[in-house]
Amino acid sequence: MKTLNHTIRFYLSLPLSLCVFYTATANAAPLAQNSLDKNQTETSVLPQTTTPSNDTNDDNTPYKMKQWIDSSQQSMTDSVHTVGEYIDQSLTKDENEAELTNRSYLRIRQRAIYSYRGKLENDFKVYFKLDLPHVKRDWKLILDSEPSDYDSLESKQRGIASGSKTQNGDTVGGFRLQDAQFGNWSSDFDIGIKLKFPIDPFVKARLTRVDNVSKNWTTQLEQEVFYYHSKGFGSLTQLSGFYALTSDHKNIFRATTSAQYLQEDDKWELVQQFNVYQRATERDLFEYSMGISADTDEMKEITNYWVSAEWKRRVYKHWLYLAARPQLEFPRDYNYHANLGIMIELEMFFSKNRKIDELGRYIPKPVKQRNLTEQ
Repeated sequence: MKTLNHTIRFYLSLPLSLCVFYTATANAAPLAQNSLDKNQTETSVLPQTTTPSNDTNDDNTPYKMKQWIDSSQQSMTDSVHTVGEYIDQSLTKDENEAELTNRSYLRIRQRAIYSYRGKLENDFKVYFKLDLPHVKRDWKLILDSEPSDYDSLESKQRGIASGSKTQNGDTVGGFRLQDAQFGNWSSDFDIGIKLKFPIDPFVKARLTRVDNVSKNWTTQLEQEVFYYHSKGFGSLTQLSGFYALTSDHKNIFRATTSAQYLQEDDKWELVQQFNVYQRATERDLFEYSMGISADTDEMKEITNYWVSAEWKRRVYKHWLYLAARPQLEFPRDYNYHANLGIMIELEMFFSKNRKIDELGRYIPKPVKQRNLTEQ
């Protein structure tokens, strides 16, 4: 009972504690400067011997907190943009070349997962993407604090990959040649190293093809191969089918079959999953999922059955998102006994020019259709 009470308190306090942590650590100097520039707020900055009334202070508190949060987020956003713009212009911009829009962004995510038969797990992840618009080809700088390449296929497909097989501090950095096209195929190519000693280089290549097989169905085939010097070869193959349940594509059905091989584990993992995405409002997304996973390593090949329902909401403007996902699993690790759990996730985005839409779920388009749309 004591553990349950602690867990309940943790989930109730998670969003607030993270917001306080973020706002306390962000640079709040611009807010202080704005406050000094406003005569009507000088009394709130300096110590006071008298206050007008409790009602007046209560009325101003939400506004001041909102102003503080906005200023802190803007300060962080400006810092991310300044770094991205400086690196781009220093490394790739010609002296007489016109300035281009920089869409670098930073994502901070805090996730907590609790299950009845398991334990409370916390996952903190930072992802930075540097945009280099002046590079002649679409090379992007990538920085990932916990790469999930060697996570289980099930965790990847369910969107709960956390870099659990990566030791703390195994941040990887490198460059990505993004969206190079070959006929009906598009590709990404990554090359980089782990940012620690000993040096651990890696390469990764991804091929994607999208086809409209009928009026209502669209398929997407993805093939990814990767190699880390310390862990060896890995391969991920995925075939998805998309169907629009409504004419405005706000409700989408997706069926996915995938297979992964990791040289480190020397086994194949297989996952079959079905998803329904429902864009309920401009601020709310619901996702319903069910699936089954298996591998070739054990006598009992089925590793898990699950059903889940996720609610994701844009809490504040376009940079703060909160998600909750109750789920019911029947994992092999617990002899297929029911295991009820919940996941809580908070995400923050910092970008001056990039449009962030974490609620968007779309049916992919073939290369030729994408090219026509962009023209």
